[in-house]
Amino acid sequence: MKTFLCCVLLSLSLFSCTTRDVAPTRESRLAIDTIYQKKVFTLQPQLDSMCVTYMDSVYHYAVDSMLKVREDEIKQLIK
Repeated sequence: MKTFLCCVLLSLSLFSCTTRDVAPTRESRLAIDTIYQKKVFTLQPQLDSMCVTYMDSVYHYAVDSMLKVREDEIKQLIK
């Protein structure tokens, strides 16, 4: 019985595949935009607090990393 059910589900999943292009409509784009904005607004306070928490260490690491890359490029030009 389980084997039969698995075979039926597998065959149905194969029939659900399509190769046609899906073009978003104006309504679907509006819905996507609305969902995205709601998600961003709910995550914004958490992201801001993370930014305040990690700003100093990440900022200095990023600056040091960029300076190192630039110094390596200058050394390559000098050689």
